[in-house]
Amino acid sequence: MTTGGYGQFAMSARPRSWATIRIMATPLRPSDPPVLGGYRLEAVLGEGGQGIVYLGAGSDGERVAIKWLRPDLAQDQTMVRRFLQEVSTAKRVAPFCTAQVIDVGAEDQRPYIVSEYIEGESLAQAIPRGGPRTGSSLHRLAIGTATALAAIHQAEIVHRDFKPPNVILGSDGPRVIDFGISKALGSHTALTSTMIGTPAYMAPEQLAGGPVGPAADLFSWAGTIAYAATGRAPFGNDTMPAVINRVLRMPPDLGDVPQPLRGILLDCLNKNPALRPTTRQVIDRLLVSDPATARSTVPQVFRQKRKFPTLAVVTGATALAVIAAIGGVWAATSSDAPPPSPATSPATTSAAAPPPPSPSAERPITIDMDDTTAVALERPDDPAYLSIFWVDREKWDAYVREPGKATFTRHSYVDAAPSPTADRLAGIPWEYDSDDRDSLKITNVSSGSTVTVPTVKKPLTTNYVQWSPDSSKILLTMRKKVGDKTTTRGFVVVDVQTETARIVEVPGLTEDAAFAWTGDGDTVAAIFADKTGRVPHVFDLAGKELKTLPEIGGDLTDPRDLFTAGGGAFVATCAAKTVTLCVWDTATGTVLNEFESGCDTVLGWWDTTHVFCTATGDDDEDAVVVTDLTGAETQTLIRATDAAMDKLYFRSAYLRRD
Repeated sequence: MTTGGYGQFAMSARPRSWATIRIMATPLRPSDPPVLGGYRLEAVLGEGGQGIVYLGAGSDGERVAIKWLRPDLAQDQTMVRRFLQEVSTAKRVAPFCTAQVIDVGAEDQRPYIVSEYIEGESLAQAIPRGGPRTGSSLHRLAIGTATALAAIHQAEIVHRDFKPPNVILGSDGPRVIDFGISKALGSHTALTSTMIGTPAYMAPEQLAGGPVGPAADLFSWAGTIAYAATGRAPFGNDTMPAVINRVLRMPPDLGDVPQPLRGILLDCLNKNPALRPTTRQVIDRLLVSDPATARSTVPQVFRQKRKFPTLAVVTGATALAVIAAIGGVWAATSSDAPPPSPATSPATTSAAAPPPPSPSAERPITIDMDDTTAVALERPDDPAYLSIFWVDREKWDAYVREPGKATFTRHSYVDAAPSPTADRLAGIPWEYDSDDRDSLKITNVSSGSTVTVPTVKKPLTTNYVQWSPDSSKILLTMRKKVGDKTTTRGFVVVDVQTETARIVEVPGLTEDAAFAWTGDGDTVAAIFADKTGRVPHVFDLAGKELKTLPEIGGDLTDPRDLFTAGGGAFVATCAAKTVTLCVWDTATGTVLNEFESGCDTVLGWWDTTHVFCTATGDDDEDAVVVTDLTGAETQTLIRATDAAMDKLYFRSAYLRRD
């Protein structure tokens, strides 16, 4: 037997709201009454901690769903008021989109609600049985549910628990049910969130305990439609801490959802509720017959832009490495399992109501950048901090931070980078060794002891030092200069434990470019000018080309800091644009996010939801700033005069804060 109406409730961790364990109709038990409120009871549709839902029939034989409050909860006046609030809430919504309330009453001093019984499966039942929706079936579902949500919002109601179990696929179209935790927008509690609902489909602001409005329902709607299209929740459905962390910090997994629906879902799944479209805007886009005209309706955030130098200018000077490890463990109050650390997984974790990543409110500590007029501004809970900077003299000098201190030690290298564990520095000396070989020197920062690993033979040279995420390998770019032209010839992988170098030639290269880890330590990427523009190419560690990534814009030549930890996504200027940044899924090449910013030169990832970049102000003060993925500046990392900034070069080198 199929079930419907109020028989479709999913289990959740929330207290004092309707949730049932069983969703298939079962026979009445001896303890169940044969009649309730004049309705003949036929079966049990569901049962949970707060009450029971029956399948019943009226005197005319019409089937209904009856919710009956548990005896012990009937003594709780707060619970009774909340139970009956559902009646007034449901009655305010247009009848075409939800199960309508037919009657309300009390039996044995326990209130009950009689509602329309909708014959049909829930979306949560239909997809596992029949597979994901595609084509016109998916499109009709998206339009039908978006229209239902528009009617709910028209009634000034925020549903707050829109998810696959609460969408019933009736014969006359989808219906949205379970208003047990909805709130009226006119109420003083309407926009106050507690963590109730199903985390896999909840908006970040709802998880974080912030204001919850109609935009939160759009986030949940998009997750529900993504589930219908792919058969899985876009942020996973495993442990609660892992799911919450993905919702707060990671892009959604939309599989092969086609355009224009894909773009609509991505806009609705924006972490920032202010940047999500309204239900009416979503419907307008869904009704467009020509996908090419279904452009984004996300409101644009206008802000005064700072002027940013291009990387081509910056790379004419060499290297200030800023930034540290992705740190901070998200606490979870779930009694089921402790949270994993976001430092080790792109799919991270959370608490019962953790805030999304944001700059610390504490007053920053000023760190003097020796021998410059620049200063670094640090807060105790920053996920990263200044680890190395370079000053332009006759030769570039690297100033490396001493572990656990705010002081820096001067080194002279062609290029250098601290290890992710902060205890070692890898640098390329200015001169060949006595055997005419280039080399890499690895120095223990605390003790000063060094190991030198020979690399390429003269006239080849190396540059662009980058440690693998696990500190086991160091990547160098191999180059050759003939006359005034320098050409990249391949790359070198240094094994730190065995102190050996493996030289990998990549045939067919005709320009100077840098190789970089894609984030996982198993593949590398370089950006080359193809016929269509500037395109990142991905290679294995034997030099075999595996694939190309989407074309990017700008003059970028150094991709070392474009990939997130783990390599799941990368950021760069969008192709054919100047102040717009794109975030791509590395595996599929899909654009995950697009936003306007003065950061036409991105210097690295601050954390998984923020990037950092240089900023040239209108006055004499320049800066390195953090921006979120809407382009809004959230924090200043470094301040410097124009003259000081001209002598510094910035990129990301990761240190773990212990």
